[in-house]
Amino acid sequence: MAHIILTGATGQAGAAILKYALSSPSVSHISVLSRRPVKLAENNPKASVIVHKDFAIYPDELLSQLKGATACIWAQGISSRGMSEADYAKITVDYPLAAARSFATLGDTMNFVMISGDGANMDESKAAMMFGKIKGRAERKLLELQHEIPSLYVYGLRPAIINPQGEYLAERKVTLQDRLSTGLGAVAECVYKSFVIPTNSLAKACVDLAIGDGKPVAGPGVEGEGRILSNNAIRRLAGI
Repeated sequence: MAHIILTGATGQAGAAILKYALSSPSVSHISVLSRRPVKLAENNPKASVIVHKDFAIYPDELLSQLKGATACIWAQGISSRGMSEADYAKITVDYPLAAARSFATLGDTMNFVMISGDGANMDESKAAMMFGKIKGRAERKLLELQHEIPSLYVYGLRPAIINPQGEYLAERKVTLQDRLSTGLGAVAECVYKSFVIPTNSLAKACVDLAIGDGKPVAGPGVEGEGRILSNNAIRRLAGI
């Protein structure tokens, strides 16, 4: 069974991943790195919450608590709306790179699964928006790091419309955007399935990659040496 590190557990995607991992018999433990307590992990023997304030650094004391982990699901993220490019890049690129480099020292192998987003482009000159440019940079830098560190296996997932299907697990008030995601997701499931992913299916794909063998993924909708998955590829991996 696998010991998984998880970030972003209070957000919509991260909370769904935590819920799925807690119920998975293939996962023995989830170490949740969070700036604050995580309600979904409270009183669950499979989870431990480590309050961590600075995701740019991982001191030895913290790494000792994570010893034995073989995977990380990086679900931490923030909207680019209203942010400067430098601030958005710090959170979106620098943080996961620092984590991947540090976590690769924890054992023989480390599967690092990062939630990116539809519209990301590793060729920054072709990205339509800052979001896609910076997300694509994060993907590219992680793939470069994988070539540098033999024990590191990277995956980037690009979900489009994430549909909570009415189950709001994020630790914040339900927003109009949340409700729109459910409504738009239901419509898209009928007319354009390849553009929507239910949160539980995204969670399954993330956990399956995290506990897997680290090999590239084959099939349509996959790029970046078999390690960057489109929304359609995520759906296929989740079996929907």
